[in-house]
Amino acid sequence: MADSLNIQQDGLSIVEESCGPFWQITSWPETVGAVERMAADACGAAVPAPGMCETGGKGAVMRIAPLVWWMIGADVVPGDVPVDQGTTLDMTDNRKRFVISGARARDVMMRLAPLDFRENAFPVGKVASTTAHHMSVQIVRRDGAFDVYATATFAPAFAEVLAETAAQWG
Repeated sequence: MADSLNIQQDGLSIVEESCGPFWQITSWPETVGAVERMAADACGAAVPAPGMCETGGKGAVMRIAPLVWWMIGADVVPGDVPVDQGTTLDMTDNRKRFVISGARARDVMMRLAPLDFRENAFPVGKVASTTAHHMSVQIVRRDGAFDVYATATFAPAFAEVLAETAAQWG
């Protein structure tokens, strides 16, 4: 399998890409407000509600757990989060993003993960942590696409699963 997946067929596009700068920020229970504002400001975005993603001019911030946010694509490195407010972890080399779009995107997603991907159940901006073919993934719904984040170590196996799934319509 190639290093980077790129499937373009009628009604379906699946592209594997680097996420760029990728940070995980964790707050302490009493510093949630300060840390979430710091993350949102660094991305130029609104503060995301739990289980949601907000995109700004500098990147995306998503709240993936009660005290945990991911910042993706932001040029600002949040390494200066005060220790008394939270922690940061550079995950830039740890995740790959698979962008699944087109008329068949929802069909592909329904074969990958045990979630309801209809618009009313999984609206734009929704974030879910789940499994896809026994691999832990995080899924974000964007307008017209789904972003699936997999660890770099599982990315080649996940790319194979995506290629096999896409072959159903190829």
